[in-house]
Amino acid sequence: MYSVEDVSFSSSGDQIAGRLFIPERPAAQAAAFIAIGPVSFVKEQSPVQYATRLARAGHVALIFDPRGFGASEGEPRLYDSPERKTQDVQAAADFLLGRPEVEATRLTGLGICMGCNWMAQAVADDPRFRRAVLVAGAYSIRTRRIEQAGGEEAFAEQLAGARTAVERYEQDGTLDHHTMVAETMEQSYFSWAVPYHWYGMWTDPGPLATYKGTWANRLATISDHDHYAFDVAQAFARLTVPTLVINSTKSATPLPVVRDLVELLPGPDARLIDTGDQIQVQFYDDPITIDLAVDAIIN
Repeated sequence: MYSVEDVSFSSSGDQIAGRLFIPERPAAQAAAFIAIGPVSFVKEQSPVQYATRLARAGHVALIFDPRGFGASEGEPRLYDSPERKTQDVQAAADFLLGRPEVEATRLTGLGICMGCNWMAQAVADDPRFRRAVLVAGAYSIRTRRIEQAGGEEAFAEQLAGARTAVERYEQDGTLDHHTMVAETMEQSYFSWAVPYHWYGMWTDPGPLATYKGTWANRLATISDHDHYAFDVAQAFARLTVPTLVINSTKSATPLPVVRDLVELLPGPDARLIDTGDQIQVQFYDDPITIDLAVDAIIN
């Protein structure tokens, strides 16, 4: 089995709330994982599902609420920023590598869904990570965004439109928000039925919040510009460590697109595993799907 510690560490001056999973094993140091999840995630969602299984398999695992989310400090609240999340991952590495249970040469960054984007960047930027694992990535790829927008000009207009929310915040502190799951999908941030219905289960945890965390059903609109501007292909091209990419035929990013990303990996050990026809959110909490993924990660 494993033990669990509530921990905290600093990221750019803000206190981050985390949970550390430590396997029951002799004093020998263990491999360690830092896990981050989908857009606007809190640690009690998909990250905890992977952390418990990894700890049971003998690995140390750290999960946390990013700055501005859940129980962590950080302003502005609910700002889903690639830069901040990358910094948080690196701060998590600072903390984790100071633990006596951890073997410093066996640190893995684990991203789930949209977290794959920020984890790919964090690992590419930080030589302390010796491996990357990217599960069911909802990848932000510039060429694909341009194509979906209808061309370079249309994409530039989209980016400029998203910039207005940032400028308004910088000028007078106005912070607008998306509703992640509204009464109808048309009014919601999630325009795809799969995440719309899955996140709907998290909108009102009631008394269950004691163990389900404090996921907010909102996202600061200033996040949009950063999301649109980010290009994970650039991070993939710099990932020189062994990298395992896990996707399905029905995950958020089409498998042929994921294969193209894997082709960018310069490292000597790059693998893509197709788990089958699971839908995206099965990688968040379906025990059978997560067991498949974790088995691939540890073997």
